[in-house]
Amino acid sequence: MIHPPRAIDWLMLGCLCLAWGFAFLLTAVGLEVFPPLTLVTIRLMVGAFVLFLIMRWQGHHLPRAGRWWLRFAALTLLGNLVPFTLISLAQQHIASGQAGLLMALVPISTMVLAHHFVEHERLTPQRVIGVMAGFAGVTVLVGGDALAGFGGASLPAQLAVVAATFSYAVNNVYTKRLPAQSGLVTATGSLIVGALLILPFSLAIEQPWQLPISAGPLLATIALGVFSTGLATWVFFVVVSNCGPNFLSLINYIIPALAFAAGALLLGEPVNSWQFLGLAAICSGIAISQRRRPVGRQAR
Repeated sequence: MIHPPRAIDWLMLGCLCLAWGFAFLLTAVGLEVFPPLTLVTIRLMVGAFVLFLIMRWQGHHLPRAGRWWLRFAALTLLGNLVPFTLISLAQQHIASGQAGLLMALVPISTMVLAHHFVEHERLTPQRVIGVMAGFAGVTVLVGGDALAGFGGASLPAQLAVVAATFSYAVNNVYTKRLPAQSGLVTATGSLIVGALLILPFSLAIEQPWQLPISAGPLLATIALGVFSTGLATWVFFVVVSNCGPNFLSLINYIIPALAFAAGALLLGEPVNSWQFLGLAAICSGIAISQRRRPVGRQAR
C-alpha cells in the first residue's frame, strides 16, 4: 500500500541521494584498477555480506521458496547487474555530467511504466508537468557541454546509460509489485544472487587475481559495496514499498541539485544565474509531482 511521503521517507530518500550520488565518483576511482565486471562483482559481494550480517542480527532468514529466488534473480538483473555493468562500461568513455543527465530519464520512464503496472500511480497532468520540469532543471544544471557531447564516437556509451535508466525504471515498478516481504531480506537475497551470477564471468573474462591492487581504488570499491550497494539497496526496497516507484525515481533529479549546491557552497565553484533557474525548476517539479491530492482521491 502506497502512502504520501512522510518526513522519514524524505530522510531515507536523502540518504539514497548521498549513497548513489557518490557512487559515480567511487566507481571512477575503482575503475583505475578494477575492470567493470570485477568492480560490479566486488560491490555486490561486499554489499551482500554487510546486509546478510544485519539480516541475521535482526533475526530474519532468507526464504526457502524457489519462487522468491527467481524474484531475487529478476531484481538483481534489473537493478544491479545490467545497470551497474552498463554504467561502469559507459563511464570509461563519457563524462559524469553527461551520465548524470541521461540518468535523469529514469523518472520519465518510471512514470510511464507505473501508470500501466502500479495501482494508484496514474499518469496525471500534474505528475507529467512536475517530472518534465525536473528534467528541464537537470538539463540546465548540467549545462551545454554535456549536451554538445551527444552522438559521434560516444554514442554507444550514451545508449548504454539510456539502457541502464530503463532497466532501473522497470526494476522500480517490478519491486512495488512484489508480494509483502521484509525489505532487508529482499535486498540481501537479490545481492547474493547477483554476486553469484556475475562472479564466474568476472573470473573467466577479466582474471582479477592478476590485477595490481592499490589501496585507493580498493577502499573506494569497498565503500561502493557497503554504502552505495548494500545499505542503499535496503533503503531502496523500503522506500519503494512505502511510497511507490514514482517517488523513488525523483532521486535522479535531487542528486544533480545536491551536487550543484555542494559545489557552490562548499567548494566555491563559480555559478551562473541560469543554474539557479535550473535548481528552481527541479524544486518546482518535485513539489508539483508530489503535491498531495484531495483526501477523497487518496484512497489506498
